[in-house]
Amino acid sequence: MKGLFLKDMYTLKRYVLWYAVYCAAFVLMAVLMKNTAFVTGLALLLPLSAASATILCDRKDNWTEYALACGLSPLAVAAEKFLLALCFAAPPVILWFPAYFLTFPAEVDLAGFSVTLAVAFLAAALTIPLSYKLGVERGRLVLGIIALVLLILCVALMTAFGNYLPSHPALLVIPPLFCAAACVPAMFITRNIIRSV
Repeated sequence: MKGLFLKDMYTLKRYVLWYAVYCAAFVLMAVLMKNTAFVTGLALLLPLSAASATILCDRKDNWTEYALACGLSPLAVAAEKFLLALCFAAPPVILWFPAYFLTFPAEVDLAGFSVTLAVAFLAAALTIPLSYKLGVERGRLVLGIIALVLLILCVALMTAFGNYLPSHPALLVIPPLFCAAACVPAMFITRNIIRSV
């Protein structure tokens, strides 16, 4: 799996500068607009972009077929994509804190962080199986619609329940745990799709 991860990181090195620009721009917008939902959107954008870019390259080069012919298990290939997506979800999750405390220095409200973390897991759970099943090109339309719906849902939830969730700490844990758990069946679904290649 280490070799697969390094291969994908090498594939994505050309995009690193753009990802850094995206991070800076989204954090700046969050601070200027006083809305950390921009960082939540970044937690959806980066994993989606990183995973779909590497899957597209793999398809063009028939890499998946080559990896399976070399003895790699479909589960290892699927698990590595999820690891990659979650690694690219880490920067927005971390950047949520400076964005929040620069925007609301006198407040402590972790509801937005809970939603951001949940979105990061959900992005991986949705993007990877769809990209393998539909292909990256056809899957982009579906993923774009899903991303739009999720962003609207996140903004609505953070607006409606932002002041309610802190008094119920258990509710802060439920969305990330639910979305993290969703990655497990998504990974096995991806394995089955890869196995049928």
